Amino acid sequence: MSIFGFENKAEFTKKLNEHISASGPVKSIQQLFGREKELCLIEEALYANGRHVFIYGDRGVGKSSLAAAAAAQYQSPDNSPIQVGCGPDTKFYETIENLVDRVMKSLAGKFEHTVTQTINIKIYSINWKNTAKKVEIVKVDSMYSAVNAAEEISKYHSENPVIIIDEFDQIDSETERKLFATFLKDLGDRGVNVKFIFTGVATSLEKLLGSHESSFRQLHTIGLERLGWSAREDIVREAAAAFSLSVDDEVCFTVAKISNGFPYYAHLIMEKLLWLAFNNEQNISHLDINLFNLALEDAISSIGAHLKHPYEQATSHRSPDYTEILWATSDSEDIIRYGEGIFLSYLRIHEKLHGKNPSPERLPLPQPNFLAKLRDLKKKQYGGIIETALDRKGLYTYRENILRGFIAMKALEGGVELQGNVPDAPKIPTALAKARRPTSAGKGSMPNIKFRGEEKPSLELGDYTDSGSS
Repeated sequence: MSIFGFENKAEFTKKLNEHISASGPVKSIQQLFGREKELCLIEEALYANGRHVFIYGDRGVGKSSLAAAAAAQYQSPDNSPIQVGCGPDTKFYETIENLVDRVMKSLAGKFEHTVTQTINIKIYSINWKNTAKKVEIVKVDSMYSAVNAAEEISKYHSENPVIIIDEFDQIDSETERKLFATFLKDLGDRGVNVKFIFTGVATSLEKLLGSHESSFRQLHTIGLERLGWSAREDIVREAAAAFSLSVDDEVCFTVAKISNGFPYYAHLIMEKLLWLAFNNEQNISHLDINLFNLALEDAISSIGAHLKHPYEQATSHRSPDYTEILWATSDSEDIIRYGEGIFLSYLRIHEKLHGKNPSPERLPLPQPNFLAKLRDLKKKQYGGIIETALDRKGLYTYRENILRGFIAMKALEGGVELQGNVPDAPKIPTALAKARRPTSAGKGSMPNIKFRGEEKPSLELGDYTDSGSS
């Protein structure tokens, strides 16, 4: 094996899992880069009486990692935080019953289930503080019994218990979500010593909590943004340093750019890079761009179907135009983009692939044709990758922003490095744009481009606006 100091896979994988978490949340505060402010705010919120925390944002932005690290920070050392995942059919009362079972069984609990016409009780025999004890929990089928159950388990779990309710957005029923809101209020009213941290995928709390957002007044809410640039690079450099490896600045920059602020991609690529280094026949002390290119292939092949499938729907068995257009959507630091800005990205990518003088059949699409195909990417049969942003025609964003990183990886594999670190130029108002046409600005101020189906080159790229249906 070729990383000095790591003679076998057991040593290597132990260290790898301490520093890289591509398949699950980061649980160590030391490995949670760029979230110091959010951690501080969560800690302050949890120490307030009756207050809980809700973390929301894009999928893959690091909500579960932040929740796990924050829970570990607040949770007293006499036990570990409890994490519960949600699904479409999650029921509130069943969730509380499951929490009871998990806590009691963690205390070597065995239980008898007593059911009569008047009572429905679970009697747990637990080992608590080196003493055998019986605990009776009434069936959780009302808000009163749910709060009682939470109060009872909080006594036995730990001094400062924390429960993470992960992927709250997966719960289909608004009725079930509202029960959680009532539960939090009643916990506060009763002074029950337990803290909840919720996570959910959404761009706003309204999408998670509906019109009843105000009923979650006990929540301190944090909308988690994409990871900052320096934190992305810290993931790369720290993981390499853990194995006493140096890393090319170009590799660090490219990983940071591809990740687009989603830690998942940085962790995934570094995982593949480190495995390649470990399995290399030659001794590796430096992670260079050649090794990165191999790691990129491995990372793309291991990406989950939930990211691959929309991309394949948009590009497989279709005109190459769709691949170039799709790459163009991710060619900017901006999450929300005008169609005209994406068109300029498309022209840059097209020239990179086909040169300045392509054959007639490979000339770039005129802007109206481009915009028509761009709008196709909103359709389900094309992966439903983009959608109208802010209810404004001609303004686009991703349905799932985490897709941007996978698209950037596929583009780089195809020989095009996207400008994930460069924002779009400000949009010029229509009237001003017309005043700046080549006739008034002088020859040569716009590129001389010939478009597919046109006999003469076009000089006025800004003449078209995206006025198609949204």
